[in-house]
Amino acid sequence: MNRIKLIIAALFVLLTTLPAFGQLDVRVEPLRRDYILGENVRIRVMVTNHTDAPASLVSTPGRSWLYMHVMRRGDSSSLAPSASPRYPNVTIPPGAHKNFDIELEPAYRLRVEGVYSVSVTLRLPDMGTTYTSNNATFNVNSGGEVQAFHVQVRGQRLILSVRSMLIKDRTLLFGQVRNADTRIVQGACFLGQYLNFMKPRVMLDSAQNLHLLCQSTPKFFTYSVMNTYGQRREYKIMRQIGGPVDLVSTGKGIRCLGVVPYEKPKGEKVQFHSATERP
Repeated sequence: MNRIKLIIAALFVLLTTLPAFGQLDVRVEPLRRDYILGENVRIRVMVTNHTDAPASLVSTPGRSWLYMHVMRRGDSSSLAPSASPRYPNVTIPPGAHKNFDIELEPAYRLRVEGVYSVSVTLRLPDMGTTYTSNNATFNVNSGGEVQAFHVQVRGQRLILSVRSMLIKDRTLLFGQVRNADTRIVQGACFLGQYLNFMKPRVMLDSAQNLHLLCQSTPKFFTYSVMNTYGQRREYKIMRQIGGPVDLVSTGKGIRCLGVVPYEKPKGEKVQFHSATERP
């Protein structure tokens, strides 16, 4: 009997003196389920501290406290990262959790369509124990072409296009840059939500930047500009002021006709969605 009591007491001491890092939890999910080919995929990492002591996650030279694993369905192995990003150190109070968003680029440049899975491994504060999260999946595809332009920039023949994708019953427009010779996508970005009341207006300026004006809701329009790297340089919500709505080219560049930038009054709620909104 005394021996059983000793065993129980030893187990109790062992369980109550386990280091805090043994009771952390990590989960991951993409901010969206669908991405356009060339777009920088973003994931959300959620770390929970189930202990009664603060947990500090600290990177050391040559070792990060967080590692990503990305794999394309049908491949036999995970993708090899092209860079080793360093993440800021995190301290999680007892019983609390922290969420933070991570972009897959530049570590992972996804340039092939397919279904991908992503997980993260958390290197816990004892510098040795690790915990791997769930596998979260997302889709990467090219969507449908709305309009395309062939340009010559930096000694390359590029295709700048506006593409559409249906995400959770909403049509979203994206810009994409592809090398016309290699067919490799160099970059892509979200341009705006699209309501099929007016055909999107698309123009190139003298620097080959792509300008888009589209109707996004019955009352509001979106004006966006993408450069030749596939990066969005401008994004504005516009309201109509009367007359025809269009993009026009002037001696001073491209400007919007019939709309002006919208300034939301205090307290007003506008039902408008972002491409980074989770489904």
